[in-house]
Amino acid sequence: MSRLWEIHARAVRASLRRVGAVGLAIVAPVALLVTLLPTPLQARAKPLVVRGLGWLHDRTLLEWLSWTRLEALANVAMLVPVALLLTFVLGARRWWLATAICVAASAGVETAQLFMPARVTSLLDVAANGLGALAGAAIAAIAEATVLRARRRSLRR
Repeated sequence: MSRLWEIHARAVRASLRRVGAVGLAIVAPVALLVTLLPTPLQARAKPLVVRGLGWLHDRTLLEWLSWTRLEALANVAMLVPVALLLTFVLGARRWWLATAICVAASAGVETAQLFMPARVTSLLDVAANGLGALAGAAIAAIAEATVLRARRRSLRR
């Protein structure tokens, strides 16, 4: 049973690595494009989003959500899938490395934005990205553990 389990666990991890690698090949360039365009995409969307938030607030919906909070939440959300996929590639035991790589990449992007006149850099963006990276890595580690646990249960039957 132990040898069989090792084979299955290796197969599960290999599948997650493939999913992570393919996903990263798609998600990472999109994230870099969004963050490194000379003019931020949100600058074009802001009037429409603010109007939509006003409409919601007029109906006493999501009154706590402002443009600033929405932007911070977007910074958190942007790194969740990147860290999740990177954790699949590196393995759940290296969740901390995936998080560190994402934070370093975020700091690199913010540094690059220093040289783009239309961009605004912020350490709060790095912190929000770091929070998203941590969440993504945690979700990936939990997902891997859950899949492995389910596979082990099915092998016992």
